[in-house]
Amino acid sequence: MTANLSEYFSKYQEENSIVFKNAKRSYTVKDIKQILKASSSDCDNSAKPFIDILKELDNTKEISFLTSGSTAESKCVKTALDNMFVESGDMQEEFKLTEGLELFTTTTVNHRFGMTCFLLLGMYAGCIINTDRINYPEDIKTPNSGLVTTPSFLSIMEKYNIIPEFKLEIIITAGSKLQDSTFEYAQKISKRVIEIYGSSETGTIGYRETYKTPKLKLLKGINIITSAKEYTKIKTAYSLNNIQLIGDRVKEIDGCIELLGRCDRVLKIQEKRVSAEDIENEIKTYGIISDCYCFEYSKKIAVIAVLNELGQELLIKDGKLNLVKKAKSYLNDKFEVIPQKWKFIDEIPKTANGKIDKKRIEEIFDINLSFPLILSRNITNDSARFELCFLKDSNFFRGHFPEVPVLAGVVQLFYANFFAKQAFGIDCRRGQIRKIKFTNIIRPDKNIILTLQKSETSINYKYEDMQRTYSSGTLPLKNTL
Repeated sequence: MTANLSEYFSKYQEENSIVFKNAKRSYTVKDIKQILKASSSDCDNSAKPFIDILKELDNTKEISFLTSGSTAESKCVKTALDNMFVESGDMQEEFKLTEGLELFTTTTVNHRFGMTCFLLLGMYAGCIINTDRINYPEDIKTPNSGLVTTPSFLSIMEKYNIIPEFKLEIIITAGSKLQDSTFEYAQKISKRVIEIYGSSETGTIGYRETYKTPKLKLLKGINIITSAKEYTKIKTAYSLNNIQLIGDRVKEIDGCIELLGRCDRVLKIQEKRVSAEDIENEIKTYGIISDCYCFEYSKKIAVIAVLNELGQELLIKDGKLNLVKKAKSYLNDKFEVIPQKWKFIDEIPKTANGKIDKKRIEEIFDINLSFPLILSRNITNDSARFELCFLKDSNFFRGHFPEVPVLAGVVQLFYANFFAKQAFGIDCRRGQIRKIKFTNIIRPDKNIILTLQKSETSINYKYEDMQRTYSSGTLPLKNTL
């Protein structure tokens, strides 16, 4: 592929070949040529971001991306367009996507993964690029299709065992390491699964097609120069600066690498150094925790953990304090310093790009109230449903009331707003809450459904179960994101 898009499209022999497609119309090579020449874009809202980026790429030699900022502040990374074309060409040489394959994505072209693996790779391979972004797994209803997505999206599909109407030809994913079970699930719904390892700064470094090996095959534009405890130095053909440092320790074996852990996840607590990843791996062997994330919080090690079904039963039966005590005891003889702060949740918060969302995790730990057990969640654009259990040893039950503990109204309002922000990115704390009704009391250890319905001006909330409504109200809208 050439770095001049006008030249690239002029070399297409079939002017009626479809490049972009969505629910409203298709865009052929001929259409794209005319759009690139025109001063304004004749396209619908779904295709406009892609047309705009093509116009930008046709008139520039560099493009900028924002990093995801999961472990640090987001920053702007510049990349030469020539480098990205080389990268997409090398990927196609390895992946061999078939011409005419219809590609869908849950990502955006504003990030390098979406730009390279969806747009440029798709164009290089002669795929049909569907510009209707996939927001929900059930949106995938097309035969001969591929999906470019993140591990977090796949984990949601796995959680609810969603099987697309047609088996996918290929899934390409990047952002964080796939859990083995998620990888295995993806292989059931797709003929091929490619897990990519790389970054905005380096471009694609390597990939694997099975969870049964830790080895990642290097792309031919990548060379490992040195690997140390503090960093790994590589030479990449896919970056404006071809010498890059990455934050993972690696071991190189015959054109492949094996990741040995993050350099920046060694925590210094009480003058002792401990690997957060080592603690996470040990916690996952405990038998009641399926996933977790460790980090430093208030000069202590904190862990947010996803309980499996047995873990949830034990939490409800024995309470959080006893469960944490047993988990600490399990870790005591394995590490000099162990996690002191614990929160249990149904899934680890992730960004849109599948990275650990440390900001959201810290917000959960900032809450002084005990966190309810989330048994299930279902979120769409305008509605959300959370199945919650407010555990008997939660701090908001203390003194309210000693003989017959009940869930205070102020706690109900707090968590209605908290989960509204989680579901819709909206903070409703500023403004008058209207139509508040408390019709029944909520007792400890009872499964309660919190439903949220969003309109243009408000969010209606309701706490209920199959028999009765406990409380309801209307939260004012104030978008803070």
